[in-house]
Amino acid sequence: MQDFNDIFKEVSNKNNVLKKILLMKDLKQIIKKIFDKYGFTSVEVVNVDLKTSTLFLYIENNYIKQEIIFKKKKILRDINNKLKYDKIINIKFSGGVD
Repeated sequence: MQDFNDIFKEVSNKNNVLKKILLMKDLKQIIKKIFDKYGFTSVEVVNVDLKTSTLFLYIENNYIKQEIIFKKKKILRDINNKLKYDKIINIKFSGGVD
């Protein structure tokens, strides 16, 4: 018997709203673990664009933003290794520092 999460994921393949909700939930957990590993705090997942596979982050600290930009390829690889279905190809910043 399938568990509820598996059924929900199957349905989400046909519905982009559900897909985005599940992806955001997964990304929030993944980002927290990955950025804790790098010692980055005050980073929040704001949005994900399914069409462009872009992750939007809110960051209050310019130093952390610069570190993320510097380690972008490695961070993307870490994120995509944890995702089962979708892949993120870009990171953009929303709000916070410019």
